[in-house]
Amino acid sequence: MADKTRIKTAFLPFARPDYVEGMLIGDDLDSLLSAMYLHRRFGWKVSAVYCKYSRIWFNGAAVDFQKQLYSGRLFAIDLDIYHPSVPCLGHHIITLEQTGELPGHTHSLNPNAMRGFAVQQHFHRKYPLATIHFLRWLFDEKDHTVPAEMLTWLADSSYINAQHYRENVDEWVVHYFPHPAFIQMLPDLQTKDFEQALLENILQPMSQNPLCRPGGSSYKSRHLGLNGFQCQFERPNEQNSRIQSLLDLLSDVSAWHRLPFPSRFDTCVEGRRRQVRVGELLSSGISLGDWLETNGVFSYAFTFKDRMNYTVF
Repeated sequence: MADKTRIKTAFLPFARPDYVEGMLIGDDLDSLLSAMYLHRRFGWKVSAVYCKYSRIWFNGAAVDFQKQLYSGRLFAIDLDIYHPSVPCLGHHIITLEQTGELPGHTHSLNPNAMRGFAVQQHFHRKYPLATIHFLRWLFDEKDHTVPAEMLTWLADSSYINAQHYRENVDEWVVHYFPHPAFIQMLPDLQTKDFEQALLENILQPMSQNPLCRPGGSSYKSRHLGLNGFQCQFERPNEQNSRIQSLLDLLSDVSAWHRLPFPSRFDTCVEGRRRQVRVGELLSSGISLGDWLETNGVFSYAFTFKDRMNYTVF
C-alpha cells in the first residue's frame, strides 16, 4: 500500500500549496475534474491549458508565462511534463526500464513510476484509472455523491478498464490505492445496471453539450456498448461557451464547487507532436534521459508498449 503521508510531504505542491500560483491542465474530462477537485481543496486557479499535446494556451506575455512555468509555481495536472522545474501529476508509463534516471522528472508524481512499472517491466500492470482517482485516494476524499462517483469512473473510461482488465484494476484499487468508495464500486462496475444508470444520469445530460459525445473506438463497455464522453477540446477560445456550460453541468451533477475557467486566453505557444519507436530508442545507444535532453522533449508518454509520443517546443 502506498504511503499517503509520505507522498504529500515529499511532493512540493502538496507540501507547500501556498507556493503554487496556478495550474496548467490537460484538455479532457479527467483534467477538468482533477482541477475542480484541487481548486476546491487549495483554491488554485487555471492559468493555462495544454491542448492536444501541441498547444499551450495562456494569458499575458510569453516571456512572463515561461518564467512562471519554469519557476515551479505552476502545477501541471493530468500531464507528464519533462522539466526539472515543473511539478506535474500524470499517470502514463514514462520509463523504459526501472533503473533509468530521468532528471526532468525530478518534481513529477506518477503512480507507475512509484511502483517501478516501465515499458520493459510490468507494462501490462500499468495504472488503469484516472488522475481524479489518485487525488481522491491521496486526500482520503469522502465527500462524494453517487453522480460524482460515476463521473470519476467515466474519466479516462476507467469503468471500461475495470470491465476488461478487472484483475489489474482490483490490484490497484484494493491493494495499492485502497479507497472504500472505489472498493465498494468494483462489483457494480461489472453490471448492466451500472451502465444504464451512467447512461441515464450522466451521459444523456452531458450529451446536450457538443464537447460530450460517443467515441469512435471499438473499446466499449460490456453491456450497452458505451464509450467516449471524455469532453476533449482543442480551441479554448472558440469553444469557451461550451467549456463554461460543461463546467456548470459537472458542478451541478457532482455537487462539487464549480471550477472557474478563463473566458479567454491571450495567445498560445505551439509545439510539434512526434512519435518514435521503442526499438529506435533502444538502438540509439544512449539512455532515455539523454535522448529526451538531446531532443528537447517537453512532454511524452509511452501510451503503447512499442512507441513513445512526445512534444517539442
